[in-house]
Amino acid sequence: MTPPSSDWRHTSRQRLIAGLTFDQLYTFQTLARAGSFRAAAAELMLTQPAVSQRIRHLEHLLGCTLFERRQGARSEVTAAGRELMSFAEDMLGRADQFHHRLEQMKDLPENSTLTVVSDSDHIKHLLVEAVMAMKEAAPSIRVIIKHEPSRQACTRTLSEGQADLGICRYPAPSEFPSLGMIEERMYLYARPDDPIHLLAEGDRIGHLGQADFATFAEGMRSRQLVERWAEKVGASLRIVLESRGLEAMRTYVTRGLALAILPEFCVGEDLRGGQLRAVEAPGLPLLRRAVILTPPDREVAPATHAFLGMLPVKLGASLTAAPPSVPVTA
Repeated sequence: MTPPSSDWRHTSRQRLIAGLTFDQLYTFQTLARAGSFRAAAAELMLTQPAVSQRIRHLEHLLGCTLFERRQGARSEVTAAGRELMSFAEDMLGRADQFHHRLEQMKDLPENSTLTVVSDSDHIKHLLVEAVMAMKEAAPSIRVIIKHEPSRQACTRTLSEGQADLGICRYPAPSEFPSLGMIEERMYLYARPDDPIHLLAEGDRIGHLGQADFATFAEGMRSRQLVERWAEKVGASLRIVLESRGLEAMRTYVTRGLALAILPEFCVGEDLRGGQLRAVEAPGLPLLRRAVILTPPDREVAPATHAFLGMLPVKLGASLTAAPPSVPVTA
């Protein structure tokens, strides 16, 4: 069979670009979810023939059948339809995100300053990306980051009116309004060539007593979280590094000097580059949380909401929402 020429591919692509609309994608997504043309028409507030016409036009544009139509039965999505569903969910999700950010940008004041205070390694691994995104989307807003040594110092800076937003370790004083929380899953990490990967999962806990281990400094809540996990699973930790910063622990693991339990957000590049691998072990992942706070008795500015939308993490809706079920929690 002779493959189609590049001219044909170009023409097909141009026809798709010119003819495909968000309205068609939304109609298709609604029908796939509703399962019938009648239910989709009711949800879209259209007539049933109008929905059928849109789907026929879409199938003609794509050159394939999207639904197996059965009289009186649920319309089943075909293999091509499932491929389009993935595309539609991605595009419509991006459209929602774009609309949300655009609405936020409309309300942002010109030449203003947003000050964010944090007591943790969120600055390097989360806030820097958000600052870069903010600089691109709203260059007239200057973002200032302040790094405080503790949660108490962080909340003091907020209460004194020296910051507009705080990202601090959970829990925080009740007098501070909360915009939500950041949830961080913590896994055991080692280099890909570490012998722990060759062991059966049930043998890995015993191996920790013979391996060097890097962890948080004494008294830190994350250290207490790791210690409670170790006690629960019966792990003996041979600690060779105690640190108040994630970077020192991460360096020890990437250099093969120790194993460590670290938040996944701080080792993303190492995992993608093949320098580290997560080690499956009983009781993992652990969960630690950070709260997103604003100063008491102050209205949340549009720039603050816009900045939170730039964070490369999924934010919990509120602290009253039930946290995910995990073996051990802070």
